[in-house]
Amino acid sequence: MVQVETPATGPVQGARSTASMLRARTTVPAGPARAVRRPALDARLDEAAQHRLTVLSAGPGWGKTTAAALWAAARPPRSTAWLTLEAHDDTLAAFWRDVLEALRASGAVPEGHPLRRLHVPARVSDDFLRRAYRGVDELPRPVTLVLDEFHLIGDADVLGSVEDLLRYPLPLRLTLLTRSDPPLALHRLRVDGELTEVVAQDLAFDGPSAVALAAAEGVHLSREQADQAVRDTDGWPAGLRLHLRTARRGNGTAPARSAAEYLIAEVLEHEPPEVQQFLLLTSVTTSVCPELAAALAPGSHPRATLDALVAANDFVSPLGDGTWLRYHPLLREMLQGQLHLEDPDAFRQAHRRAARWLARHDEPQRALEHALAAEDWALVGEVFAEAAAPGLGTAERDAVADLLARVPYADLPPSAPLELCAAALAFATGRHEACHAHLERARALTRGTPDPVSGTLLHLIAAASARAVGDVDAAASAGAAAEADLDRVPWPFPALDAYRTAAVGHHAAGTLWTGHPAESVPALTALLADAPAQPPSLALLDARSTLALAHAFDGALDDGERVGRRVIEDARAWGWTEHVQARPAHAAVAWSRLLRADVDEADRMLALGLAAEAGGPEPASAHLVLVLQALAAVSRGRARAAARALADAERVAGRIGAPAQTADLLARARLEVHLISPPGAVVRRPVAGGPPSRPVAQLCHARALLAAGRHHEALGLATAVAEQGERDDAVDLLTRVEAWIACAAARLHLSGPGPEQPLTRALELAGPRRLVRPFLSARPPGLDAPLAHALVGRPDALAATLRQRMAAGSPTEPPDGPVEALTERERAILAALPSMASNAEIGAEFFVSVNTVKAHLKALYRKLDVNTRRDAVRRGRELGLID
Repeated sequence: MVQVETPATGPVQGARSTASMLRARTTVPAGPARAVRRPALDARLDEAAQHRLTVLSAGPGWGKTTAAALWAAARPPRSTAWLTLEAHDDTLAAFWRDVLEALRASGAVPEGHPLRRLHVPARVSDDFLRRAYRGVDELPRPVTLVLDEFHLIGDADVLGSVEDLLRYPLPLRLTLLTRSDPPLALHRLRVDGELTEVVAQDLAFDGPSAVALAAAEGVHLSREQADQAVRDTDGWPAGLRLHLRTARRGNGTAPARSAAEYLIAEVLEHEPPEVQQFLLLTSVTTSVCPELAAALAPGSHPRATLDALVAANDFVSPLGDGTWLRYHPLLREMLQGQLHLEDPDAFRQAHRRAARWLARHDEPQRALEHALAAEDWALVGEVFAEAAAPGLGTAERDAVADLLARVPYADLPPSAPLELCAAALAFATGRHEACHAHLERARALTRGTPDPVSGTLLHLIAAASARAVGDVDAAASAGAAAEADLDRVPWPFPALDAYRTAAVGHHAAGTLWTGHPAESVPALTALLADAPAQPPSLALLDARSTLALAHAFDGALDDGERVGRRVIEDARAWGWTEHVQARPAHAAVAWSRLLRADVDEADRMLALGLAAEAGGPEPASAHLVLVLQALAAVSRGRARAAARALADAERVAGRIGAPAQTADLLARARLEVHLISPPGAVVRRPVAGGPPSRPVAQLCHARALLAAGRHHEALGLATAVAEQGERDDAVDLLTRVEAWIACAAARLHLSGPGPEQPLTRALELAGPRRLVRPFLSARPPGLDAPLAHALVGRPDALAATLRQRMAAGSPTEPPDGPVEALTERERAILAALPSMASNAEIGAEFFVSVNTVKAHLKALYRKLDVNTRRDAVRRGRELGLID
């Protein structure tokens, strides 16, 4: 079991050690104790740093890292950032996470700079990349970023992002240390003189530098002996060091064998057996600290052993502050190969120990890698369930999914943990039917032997998948079941906090969408009380966004808008605005603005919400945004745009069924689109969705009867709803206000009491929440004079807004909106079109290629129903999308 260590169960020093693991990789390494500076090479690197790219390309042992580290350490403060890459950096999210950390660790990013708040999401969006490139462009001074072990990078998206950094004149220079030529498009940089290439020949030692190295090693060499040593080793730095070690022991020249055999012989065979075993067992991890070494080699004396190896051996070097150490890559590869060949059981056992230790110390992805290397499939399931699964919602998403895909499921006997791994992989790759099938098999395999941790993960995957396909009832019940399982867990485990956040978030979201927003607020408020202490995550963004919408739907419009705007502000700073988890926050602000007749801001929020698609589908929130777009178009008098948005909402409802929470809004939208459509217009018939609440159904019927001139019947229905609202909290405030306005409209055409009393009551109800829209969209023209009379002497903000609107009169019908909502990127590019900048200049402004600009323009022209740039500018101005 992967438990969290506490003072009662074990030392916590390792937790502090792992916290510095990334810091170690983002700190310029200390060179070997007996390293020598080579002025000519330093000068070459100084000159290269004036250009965009420097590539040090040579095989292992050629001293790339040492040369670059000695050079970087001598540079002015805050001028050089360093990142030692590892295999798991070969995804776009992981790469950018570590690059940002390297830039911050170097001191090159001042406090308050945009890169300080930028956080890498699970799926890197265009919005994030644009903010990252712009943040780099705003660095106060040029900085060189050294990327060591760049040969580990092969992902096309990562390479493309590196090429983007090189394409634009940013104050960032890249230095790549690699065993092979990087698969980048370097021709243009080479032609422009922006590329410096340092190869093995440049890194090779010559006679004078060999003499200096020998002196550092405590060996006296004449110039002739040094020249001979250089000829024997071809100037290969690792070989020359080993040659000098042999000479220092008086063993003569190096034996005629391969470099790998020579390295093993010189480093391993001259150590006592216990140190040899220590080196072999600790070679399974990319870096090691004393606490991890103690777990890998029980019974050893790791701190003393590591200190001795660093002092005596140039192939073991400290990272960062010295807590973590690194074996030379060539040495580590040889040690691992020897351990795997000579003692495969010990090799697998070392990986098992590494997996358990790293899982307990906040390195779940690495733990999963080691469990896979051990081919211990039970441990893979355990590590995933208890530690690594939350990584699917972080920058590690792609890396974790790739690891899960390496499990040979078809060749293994059925087990619940592996079914959960397969279900999570299916969910991460959008295969929801397969996900459901794996979950059902996991349920069958755990029936009768409930494990609360596995049960929690099962329910969380089920809830996430249910939301992705629009089954809000299943999401609510699965979230509740996950919370119940978490309450039964008898011990802390690494993923506990992340699971609790996700469980509460799914339960609350499902509860909201099933029509009970008030029930969601307390749980979310309690969860988020601890949020300032937690790092940003999509689960937290989802919970905060859901809380904003729950407030808004519960009638607390000010709270909904306040929380929603804060969520949107944070999402913008983090580079997460295009993630679907931010969409409910946009909807909350839009609903508040729409009810207060700020249709421009409502439209802007809805366009941004509809463009938030990264992170997977959520049909419920997409349906809501489309319904609100229809209502916003009604408020503007745009019949065709309203009908289009409603038709899109109906299509979503046809796939998933309209959630209960949007049923009332959908009923209003259907009615209002019908009322503003010209005679003979075809209005799409409802295709799906649950029925609205009885009061809203009665009210919509009453308003339809009013439009048909059946005033007496309308008055009866509207009065029944209004009076029910006076005695029953089940009728929401908006419905009560609209019901009294409908009563007033009906009374205009009937003998008996006039419209004054119902209008006054409607204003009394709407005033505290400033509900402007019902008085503008639900009243017929004949109510203008009675409403103006009712407003006389009222001092509240609602009355002031209504007097201003009525004095301005009804605007002429503006043009219909775009055929489809514009994405944030399309809106930004539209805003650049009046400047007469070329496509290349626009691309440079937004850090995208010319072809990408052309693709956006093509989509933009289609959505605006135009054919030229001039027409796009004209149309954008008509629609208020640009100034």
